[in-house]
Amino acid sequence: MTILKHKNELVTEGPFKGMYVVEALYDWALQNPEEPILVIKSDVDADVFIESVGKNPSKRAFISNFNSFNSGIGYIEDSPFINSSNTVKYPTWIKGTNAFYIHSSVVKEVSAQISASRNLLYWVNSIGKLAQPKGVFCYQLPVLHQDEQLSDFDLYRFVKQHYKRRWTFFLLFCHLIYEKKFPFFAFVKAQFFTKRSVHIEQAILTDPIIQKEEKLDYDVIIPTLGRPHYLYDVLKDFCKQTILPSSVIIVEQNAESSATSQLHYLKDEFWPFEIIHEFIYQTGACNARNIALSLTKADWILLFDDDNRFPEDLMYQVANALRVTCSKALNLAYLQKEDIENQKGYFQWAYFGSGSSIVHRDILNQCKFDLALEHGYGEDADYGMQIRNEGYDIIYAPEIQVRHLKAPTGGFRSKFRFPWHDDPVQPKPSPQVMYFRLKCYSYQQLLGYKIVLAIKMFRRSKFINPWSFYRKFKKQWESSKYYAKQLADH
Repeated sequence: MTILKHKNELVTEGPFKGMYVVEALYDWALQNPEEPILVIKSDVDADVFIESVGKNPSKRAFISNFNSFNSGIGYIEDSPFINSSNTVKYPTWIKGTNAFYIHSSVVKEVSAQISASRNLLYWVNSIGKLAQPKGVFCYQLPVLHQDEQLSDFDLYRFVKQHYKRRWTFFLLFCHLIYEKKFPFFAFVKAQFFTKRSVHIEQAILTDPIIQKEEKLDYDVIIPTLGRPHYLYDVLKDFCKQTILPSSVIIVEQNAESSATSQLHYLKDEFWPFEIIHEFIYQTGACNARNIALSLTKADWILLFDDDNRFPEDLMYQVANALRVTCSKALNLAYLQKEDIENQKGYFQWAYFGSGSSIVHRDILNQCKFDLALEHGYGEDADYGMQIRNEGYDIIYAPEIQVRHLKAPTGGFRSKFRFPWHDDPVQPKPSPQVMYFRLKCYSYQQLLGYKIVLAIKMFRRSKFINPWSFYRKFKKQWESSKYYAKQLADH
């Protein structure tokens, strides 16, 4: 592993001494395209970072020290990659310059498309932002903490080069409303920069297989309600798998006190795996999944819906993906009839789907579905944030595909009555959405979301006077926060 030490953007040792860091990186990568690179500030403890990175980091990894980087990006990016945890290895494109690891093959690819910059902070964050959706796994480590921010000029340039142009206007508005500043010249100057993009060949990100091939030991959990025929087809698809599950845990729900199970075929037919069937008189996917998860024993747990269809080699593909990515949480492509997934290769996922994902037991021991979100929306996103905040990553496998039938008897079968149902001021957004955002996102993200939501609602409203609309919206927003707190205290 090559180590480049730097101070004030310049390399301080070795053959590239006196060169700007990015220029040195480009030169070294062109000469040594298979060499991992470590870039360290000359006054920090390199051993701490090296130990945290590990002995054999992946070619597709781009890892830095923790940097809060709270420069206003939160106003415009509504993703889980912004509000990073500073206590665990966290998946995010945001980078610091105290120390970072990157592979020469990635730098070589980038060097042909992005010119060398003398602003190292701008470059590492630009590459992180551009490369993450192309299959480079980006992380921050909870070491060598840093609070290094872009200047206003660089921030507006960054937004212009990595987001749509309209977000520069949005950022200017947020700065004016929330921070009482008006960086107009930074905004104007940014308009003259062109949008950036990179292409990274998936082939260069392929590591030699680190994990040996082993049989996949997995359980399946399926919550179900009133879909016996669809569930039957799911179980038959599992019977055809080249890698059978150890057990399938089914939690059947029915709120009627006199109801009985509709799943008679579970006992009437032979199944080549154990079936654990729980019948409960309480509806709600969060509770049902938590019950099912508590009954699992295998190393891996496949979270599934009762109206899926899938090929017989699905779990063979999953086993190979887990081995290649070394991931402990994998999301499969979850497609409806008309959907086509054209993306290729693995990449870090900003979402989490409990209808077609597989997670390791290490995650289950630390994460549960939040009952505060029962009968609402957002439990999947919340579970995904729990995974990230425990130091794990969620990888998307677009080429491993599950068909979601969206059974017409699905969704919420009965109308659940929430405490705010009769409130004359109906909360906006829904208290579940507010609860999730208050719990998981940064304050800047919440403020940015507030403006976006207000704009969308105003466009759909019958209000002509924007001030009248805003007075009503403000009451609805505060109502949402009030009921969100009740959910949190529940």
